Amino acid sequence: MDNGSIDYINALEHEMGNMFEAAKKTEIATPKAKGKAKPQIVVEDLRQYAALKAAMKTIETMVETLKESVNDVALDAFLIARRSDSIQGTDGDTTASLQLRKRTSRSVLGEQEVKVLDHLKIAFEKSSDSKFYINSKYSEDSELLGKVSDALEGIVPDDFLGHTGEKFVTTSTSIADAMSIEDIDTRRDVLKIVSTQAARTKFGGTHDEMLKILDKVLKGDS
Repeated sequence: MDNGSIDYINALEHEMGNMFEAAKKTEIATPKAKGKAKPQIVVEDLRQYAALKAAMKTIETMVETLKESVNDVALDAFLIARRSDSIQGTDGDTTASLQLRKRTSRSVLGEQEVKVLDHLKIAFEKSSDSKFYINSKYSEDSELLGKVSDALEGIVPDDFLGHTGEKFVTTSTSIADAMSIEDIDTRRDVLKIVSTQAARTKFGGTHDEMLKILDKVLKGDS
């Protein structure tokens, strides 16, 4: 066998090896699970992706738990001081600007919340988002809309115009009004209605210390 033939065979074997290697990445296997079997494929990075998703879920759960704890401590400080100016929180080398903000106007007060604020004479106001609208079931009725263009009264159905209902939101004085309440428990309840809390944190530790904290969280030791 000449050198040309040997080189050709070696090249062919190399190419077939590459094909087999590529096939491994999309290998289809039949599971031995009970019931209807589903085809399976090998997906690179799936294990790492799943691990990170699970870790994020664990971390997010712990973040919400710790956020509630931090906010409770901060709220107590605001209640005692009876002021909404930001407070600096500290924990070793870590700091945070703890803030009490007016509840955003995008967050509409619930019916029961309105009753509480009205009873305690806490300021709130009607939202500008409250408006009339044309019922969608009549929006393409050209004949009816033609009549409306001539005259409204006595022609259109009673439910032609819909209304979003009155919506109420907090005002710039809602927090100050809440702070004036003498009973601290009532003050706390009202503040939870008219305000939102925020903590602008700054971790003062090293990257390695951060990893240790994450390790404890993921192991469930914290």
